[in-house]
Amino acid sequence: MLPGVSLEHELVRRALDGDGRAFATLVEPHLGVLYRIAHRACGNRSLAEDAVQDALALTYERLGRYQPGTSFRAFLAAHAVKKAQTLLRGERRRRTREDASDAPQSVPGPQDLARAAEAARRVQAALATLPEKRRAVAMLRLDAGLSYAEIAEAVGTTEGSARVLVHMALKELRAQLADLTREEETSEP
Repeated sequence: MLPGVSLEHELVRRALDGDGRAFATLVEPHLGVLYRIAHRACGNRSLAEDAVQDALALTYERLGRYQPGTSFRAFLAAHAVKKAQTLLRGERRRRTREDASDAPQSVPGPQDLARAAEAARRVQAALATLPEKRRAVAMLRLDAGLSYAEIAEAVGTTEGSARVLVHMALKELRAQLADLTREEETSEP
């Protein structure tokens, strides 16, 4: 170490040169204080832990701005408070959005889940009975939401032909699954 240079300043210099151990040695004595400050700033244990982590990353990023001769603890603490307040604001916004969102109308019960699984199995089976090209265009239209031009490009046909293929596929699927759509209509309130 150079004469007149404190250990703290030497660690800062080495950390700026990319020495991770020097940075760890520099910040380790201050971790307890950083956590207490962050916890006091946001009042939440996990947010405080996140704030300390973010503050350490920010400190490392901005280490070149540290002015030798000033308090390194104050430099760290300022970042911890700033990060804790930022995380707290974010948490408040998230809670406000959650509180403002509508609750689900109803949670599906076992019978609903069983009906949905059976309907999915039936749709899969109905698709399997279609000729390969019709099955492909039906899935591209229904599952991928592609336009007729995009379907034509994907299967190597014209847009007009894609329209006809989709129409025929959907007509066959409706016929095979007509009982499912009738059950849906009769079970709605």
